[in-house]
Amino acid sequence: MNDEFLLDTSEARSLYHQYAEKLPVIDYHNHLAAKEVLTDYSYENITELWLRGDPYKHRAMRMCGIEEKYITGNASDYEKFNAWCTVFPRLTGNPLKHWSQMELSMVFNLDIPICTENAQTLWNRLNEMLKDKAYTSRGILSRFNIEYCSPCMLLNDDISGFKDKSAIAPSLRSDDMKNPTPDFIQRLSENTGIHINSIEALKQALGKRFDVFDRAGGKFFDYAADDGFQYKSDDGQNEDRLKKLISDGELSDNDMLYFNSELLRIAYDECAMRGWTVQLHIGALRYTSSRLRRIAGPAGGFAGIGNFDVRHITRLLDDVEGSEHGLARTLLFTLNPAYNEEIAVLCGSYSCDNMPSPVQQGPAWWWCDHYSGITGVLDSISSFGLLYEFIGMTTDSRSVLSFVRHDYFRRVLCAWIGRQKERGIFTEDTDTLGELVKRICCKNAAAAAGIKKEIL
Repeated sequence: MNDEFLLDTSEARSLYHQYAEKLPVIDYHNHLAAKEVLTDYSYENITELWLRGDPYKHRAMRMCGIEEKYITGNASDYEKFNAWCTVFPRLTGNPLKHWSQMELSMVFNLDIPICTENAQTLWNRLNEMLKDKAYTSRGILSRFNIEYCSPCMLLNDDISGFKDKSAIAPSLRSDDMKNPTPDFIQRLSENTGIHINSIEALKQALGKRFDVFDRAGGKFFDYAADDGFQYKSDDGQNEDRLKKLISDGELSDNDMLYFNSELLRIAYDECAMRGWTVQLHIGALRYTSSRLRRIAGPAGGFAGIGNFDVRHITRLLDDVEGSEHGLARTLLFTLNPAYNEEIAVLCGSYSCDNMPSPVQQGPAWWWCDHYSGITGVLDSISSFGLLYEFIGMTTDSRSVLSFVRHDYFRRVLCAWIGRQKERGIFTEDTDTLGELVKRICCKNAAAAAGIKKEIL
C-alpha cells in the first residue's frame, strides 16, 4: 500500500513519519491464543492464519451470501480461502478491505490484488512463505515492535507459560467469574489451596489468583458489561448467596445479579491495590442468531450493538470510589457510538489524587474499530475529556496479523490531528502535536502497563 495511505495533509504526514510510525506497540487487550504467543507456532496454511479464527471475515462472508460450509464448515482450506478471495472485491468501504491489504503488504510484502483470479497464486505464495521461520507466530509478532502484549486469560487458567516473557503478560478476563458455578468455586479453591466457605475466604482466593497474574506481568482486568448490564450495591446478603450457590448449585437471576456485583467489587479492590486498570467493555448484544451461535460458538461474528443504562455504571464507580482502596483506573469501552459523548462526559465525574484521568473512554471497539469509529471517539474525547491522557489503541483481536491495526490507528489519528490543525482548531506547533501523538500511541498505555523504562 502507498506510504501516504490515509495521510491527507502535510501535517498528517509529518506527524506520522516523524513521531508515530516507529513507536513501540503496547497492546493491552487482545484475545490471541496462548499457544500462539507463547510458542514459535507454525501455521498449517494461510487459511488457518488468516481466516479460521477471524469472526470479522466470517461475518463479511455471510453478508455476501457465502455458504457456511466455506466459512466454518467442512469445505477444504483452499475452498475457504478461495471463497474469501471471491468476497474481497465486494468490501469497498468496509475496514476489512484496508486491514487485509495492510496484512498482505506489511507482513508478507505482497501487493497482489485479493480476488478469485489470484486465489491460487496467493495460496501458493503465502503457504510457501509460512514454511519460513520468519512467519511463525513469534516471527510475525516480531515485525510490529511490540513492547507489551497482553492476551486475555481466565482466572482459573494455567498461566505458568508466561514466566520470563517480559513483553507478553496475561490480562485477566472475568468470563468465568460471571454467573459463577460450584465448579468455578471448586477450581478456585483447588488452585489456591483455600477452602471457600465465606466471602472472606472467597476474597483471599481471588486475591491469590490476582497475585499470580501480577507476578506474570499482568496489569489489566477485563469485564464484559454486556447489553442490559445491571449493578447492585451490597445488601448484606451475599454471604448467604455464596452458601446457597455452593449447596444448591445455582442462584435466582436476582441473587446472581447481587453476587456478580460483589465479585466485581472484589476485583476492583484487587486492581486498586495493585495499580491495575479495569476495562469495562459495555453494550455487546451477544445473543442474536441462535442458529449461528450453535454453528460457530459464542464468538462467531454475529453479535450486535446493544444498550446500557449509565446509572448502573455510575453506581458501580460510586461504590468503589468510596471503598477502602478507592477507584482503580478504569477504561469505559462503549460498543454503541451513540453513547460516545455520554461516556466521555461521565469520565470527568471522578477523580483520584495524583492519578490523571482515573476514568476515561476506551478506544473505538469491535464493530467501531474503523475510520469513522476512531475519529468519533477522538471527537468525543477532545470535546469532553483530555486527549493528552487518552490510552490509545489496542487490537482486541484473535489474530497475530491484526497488529497492523496499530499502524491503521496511527494513520487515522495523524490524519485527524492534521485536519484539526488545517482548520485552525488546533493551533499548536508540530513538535507539540507530535508529543501528543506519542502519548496517545504509546506513552499513556506504557504507563498503564507499568513500563518504567524509557521506550521512546
